[in-house]
Amino acid sequence: MLAAEQAFAHAHLVGFPTQSLASEVLVPASMVLAGLGASFLVWGLLSDFRTPTK
Repeated sequence: MLAAEQAFAHAHLVGFPTQSLASEVLVPASMVLAGLGASFLVWGLLSDFRTPTK
């Protein structure tokens, strides 16, 4: 999820001639990374609750 935040922040802070191209790549990449991070978080929580404690 940190990588998603960094990609999103860099998409808005890029100040060079190819900013539109960078934003077209970094914004969707940040959304994909955020989705993967959220799914791993949910998967981890669900698998933690399913395992019996000793």
